[in-house]
Amino acid sequence: MKKFTLFLLLFSLSFTFQITAQERAIVQGYCKDENGKAIENVSVYAHDSLLVSVTDEQGRFTYGNAKAGLKLRFAHMGFEPTYYTIKEKDINGKNLNVRMKTKSHELLEVQITANAPRIAFDNPVMTVIDYTIREDGIYLIVYRRRNSALLHLSFDLDTLHEMPISSRYKQLYKDAFGEIHAISDYGVEQLGFLELEKDKKIMMNFYNSMSRKTFYDKFSTILAASDSIFVTGRYFYYNKEMGYYRSRLGVDKEPELLHYIVDEEGRDDIWLLTHTRGGIGANFWVADPIYNPIYAIDNKFYLFAYTDHETIVFDALGNELERHPLTFHEYRKWNGKMVPDRRWKQKMMYDAARKEFYTFFVNDGIYTLKRIDLKTGTVTSVMDLSGYPFAENMRIHDGVLYFIYPTGINRRKALYRVEIEKFD
Repeated sequence: MKKFTLFLLLFSLSFTFQITAQERAIVQGYCKDENGKAIENVSVYAHDSLLVSVTDEQGRFTYGNAKAGLKLRFAHMGFEPTYYTIKEKDINGKNLNVRMKTKSHELLEVQITANAPRIAFDNPVMTVIDYTIREDGIYLIVYRRRNSALLHLSFDLDTLHEMPISSRYKQLYKDAFGEIHAISDYGVEQLGFLELEKDKKIMMNFYNSMSRKTFYDKFSTILAASDSIFVTGRYFYYNKEMGYYRSRLGVDKEPELLHYIVDEEGRDDIWLLTHTRGGIGANFWVADPIYNPIYAIDNKFYLFAYTDHETIVFDALGNELERHPLTFHEYRKWNGKMVPDRRWKQKMMYDAARKEFYTFFVNDGIYTLKRIDLKTGTVTSVMDLSGYPFAENMRIHDGVLYFIYPTGINRRKALYRVEIEKFD
């Protein structure tokens, strides 16, 4: 028994030593420009594509699984990519000083360097969980130690209202009517204000509690609304068909069909598998849904029918007005066949203040933001986020792009912003 106990003790000490040795395989340092100024938000990659650290406001980074001979890549939108090969002396040694050279771009050099994304909201003890934007400001859920809060900020980033909430709330949702809802694992609350007089909001609070099921049944299917009708959507046949329906506001009648879209190629593939392989098609209920979003603008509806390669415009009652081509999401192969561009991630953003539409393409985790021309169905690149791979929750309001991204070495997440027009 004593021998067994001694063996366990020696094994434990050996295991502890191995873990300690691994934990001490640290490389750390600072990223600076040619003038010795610290560079914040530099992405540090190992193996050229694995994000391992992001520099803080002092330009500091830390990598805790370093090995001699491993090459690190440092990337930032305003600077040239920089590489450094780790040496044995660098592990658990002195801080590295990585110098990065400012990118040289014809005509755009000043804009890109001066207009790099900046932190819009950051607090040393808070991390941003989710946010949404409305015409009256920015709404955020932030986590602070063991508690959470719901913040209402102006576009000048002043805190207008703050309300403590349960840490169960993880998501904000703005419905087709502009109302904001906070979603938890157990239910949904609608956000509202106490007003003493018109446009004088004095206190933020929750109203109209409901279950998640009730909320999704009631609101998630409503895609857009005008002064007269609202439009709902429903998927069919393993998500390869979608119907859009219009209902009059305040009128209790059966919805009327507005438009129906079918991915014929995808539907035929599922049908073939279903009828030739013993019902294997029954597993296709999780197939990727077709993407054809609809938006309400100036009492009109714009249906981006990517499946049919066209944008369809309807009036306030749902009557069709016009159609335009929509082709940017595909490219022509050498044999003349149009195929989907896999870099496009089926995501659109609408700038309600300027009535403009944007989308983005992703290549190796780097986002390229593009503006959509509604008449031609083409896109124009306006900026890229090469220093901010895998940015989260991108939204646009009044020519400003917002997104969530880690900041500092403790992986807190902050809200960033960057003006789009300066990149045009």
